[in-house]
Amino acid sequence: MSAVCMGVMMIITFLPLNKKVQAEQGISLQEMAQNSGIDTGGVCNGRKTCGKCKVLVSKGNDRRFLAEEEQFLTEEEKARGIRLACCFYPKEDSCVILERVNAGTTVASGKNLPVPDTLKGASYGVAMDIGTTNIEAALYDRQQKVLLQSKGMSNPQRMYGGDVVSRITFALEDDRNAQKLQKLVKDAANTLIKELAAGQGISSFQIDKVVMAGNTTMTNLLLGRSLKDLARAPFQSGTYSGIRLNPGEAGLTMHPGGHVYVLPGISGHVGGDALACILSTELYKEQKKVLLMDIGTNGELVLCDGNRLITCSAAAGPAFEGGNISCGMRAEEGAITSAEYREGRLTVHFIGEENKEASPTGICGSGLIDCICELYRNGKIDETGRLLGRAGEENLYRLWEKKGREVSITQKDIREFQLALGAIRAGTAILLEKAGLQAENLDKIYLAGNFGGKLSVKKAIEVGLLPSVGEDRVEYIGNGVITGGAKVLLEEMSLEEAEEVSQRAEHIELALQPSFEEEFIKAMSFPLR
Repeated sequence: MSAVCMGVMMIITFLPLNKKVQAEQGISLQEMAQNSGIDTGGVCNGRKTCGKCKVLVSKGNDRRFLAEEEQFLTEEEKARGIRLACCFYPKEDSCVILERVNAGTTVASGKNLPVPDTLKGASYGVAMDIGTTNIEAALYDRQQKVLLQSKGMSNPQRMYGGDVVSRITFALEDDRNAQKLQKLVKDAANTLIKELAAGQGISSFQIDKVVMAGNTTMTNLLLGRSLKDLARAPFQSGTYSGIRLNPGEAGLTMHPGGHVYVLPGISGHVGGDALACILSTELYKEQKKVLLMDIGTNGELVLCDGNRLITCSAAAGPAFEGGNISCGMRAEEGAITSAEYREGRLTVHFIGEENKEASPTGICGSGLIDCICELYRNGKIDETGRLLGRAGEENLYRLWEKKGREVSITQKDIREFQLALGAIRAGTAILLEKAGLQAENLDKIYLAGNFGGKLSVKKAIEVGLLPSVGEDRVEYIGNGVITGGAKVLLEEMSLEEAEEVSQRAEHIELALQPSFEEEFIKAMSFPLR
């Protein structure tokens, strides 16, 4: 903590939110932002290890950069006045410009509705995916059974840690911490509901049904339940039954006489989001050998052997969703999504590149896989995952740079990738072993998760993220949590039927498997397939 005396009050203005915060000297800008529910982009809870809480301090910047800032900021960024929020301790009234504002982003849109006067008797519902890194929601006309619009935003809880382990740790430190996390997720849910309604010219009070799903940690935080039993093996929770709430109990702004359903989980850290993906693909009816992979911060895997469903969760961390990656970001405007190595250099492609004035601003999960695959293929990374040559000496490889701006992959990013890859590969190997199957026995692989839409299946197989099968056997299903939740929302199946499916699924706790550690270490190694 700064040596500045406590007690002197200041006004910190956050733009473009135009939010003024009164705070005492002696605490970091990151803590001030957290106390006010403002997301600076940091994912290490102020521990000065992620370098992602970059803000522009246009007034009150003493430019006394800490060692951690020297590590994460370029000379051009320092000259502009960029600081790490966790390292900057304001001493006077300051103005802070957020580099990235956590706002809902439209990711899909259906038909427009008629003018509001014709909608008074209409009934609307929302299916919501409470993810560790991102929250997604979709608005449906329940009478017509039509998807109207989808929106997504970063989960604001990430300011207290990028993965479920860090959220659990933070929540268990103090009951007030758990309450903070619960409020953040409810506020985010209400923001999405309000924006979806506004986007269709209706009131949020015309929404009379909401179905929510998330992994076990996210569900417990949403419901305000203890995470104590999820902190140690055997990981268990009280949220494996479907939960019915009224809007007041759920804290949602919607029709006061409406209903909120939280989908049941399966076991351990395999939650309602995995169940929703099973419902989406109707895997519970499948007679073929099918692997369902929902690859996110808390990766969840479901194997159907033609008769039974076997599940496990793999703590992949947020790397595949852009978290804990130095230049990582969501798959949105400016995100590098793919790359190819030609004529001695890496050429990258990014969202929005059709605009000749646009340039990359970061890298999303699919881009990370592509770039690492290409760098290994072309001798820039060795079999241990170490960067080679001059790039290795600098501890990074520049993917793109122009006029002092750059997007890079660092050695730490590659290690984060290897840890995430190892968790998914080890989980897949153990599920196949339990079912007595080999990868080549699989008839199909369903791939869920937002980053899959931009993913090169060929390279995902090559790096070992996906089992080695023919590319034609891999099917991307998009956000299976939303489409599965919509089945309950639109009454294509009841909550009781969903519970029956959840109870049928078997669960394997990877941490208790004798072969897990060996499989995990083996799975992190290069060479690629």
